[in-house]
Amino acid sequence: MHALSQRKTLSLCFVLGFALACPVFAADPALAVDRGLAQANLNNAAGDYRSNVRWSFYDSGFLGDDFSVGAAGESWVIDSIRVWTVPGAASTEPQHLGDFYQDVRLYFGGDRESLTPIVAAQLHAGSDAVANPHVRISDLTKSGAASYDDFGTNLHVWQVDFTGLSLAVQGGVRYSFAAFGLGRPMPNLAGKTYAWFNAASNAEFSDVRQDGADGKMLLFTSGGKFESVFDGKGAGWDKSSDIDVQVFAHKVSAQ
Repeated sequence: MHALSQRKTLSLCFVLGFALACPVFAADPALAVDRGLAQANLNNAAGDYRSNVRWSFYDSGFLGDDFSVGAAGESWVIDSIRVWTVPGAASTEPQHLGDFYQDVRLYFGGDRESLTPIVAAQLHAGSDAVANPHVRISDLTKSGAASYDDFGTNLHVWQVDFTGLSLAVQGGVRYSFAAFGLGRPMPNLAGKTYAWFNAASNAEFSDVRQDGADGKMLLFTSGGKFESVFDGKGAGWDKSSDIDVQVFAHKVSAQ
């Protein structure tokens, strides 16, 4: 497992059983979980206070995290999930996400359970376009967002939105998620593929809301089996961190 660079080591729908005579009212989607990109103490210039990091599980599987929506006893529907990735290394950086990855997937499931992909989109070299209308990819750094400092190399930060999910969940219950892209073969490195890196933040120094941050992430095998809880402090970085995620959802109630 690895943080920051390949040179570091380690680095539901439940059925809403309301009576037929009772109408169901749904609010407009809102930002229900806000654990977005760090907004302060970015990159190496921040020294010991650096807040942003990236993580990969490399050839062993993929990295995930968890969140909960709303309060116990409530019923919610997740409309979309937003994550960020930071591909590349000192010698190579993609012009398009499809240059490094064959696809992108969103995994979702119960707390610390095995996960399966619920949304996937094929990527093509030389393009960020995808055929799946429920997946949107954008290069935030091209739009003016801060780049990611990887040991002196500035890498672009990419945003991936998974939309139209319609995931019914229970309020206050923790669910696991993961975003992952299958890497393309690396030139001149037989048997090696590009690693998928998840953007993450240390809650204390990020200067932005970090809903549900606990400094723990989740490790899954390549087949989606839950393997263990992972704390990056002392295992590739000097701080604990959580995968950055924003969840847009609406609450459903019977009247």
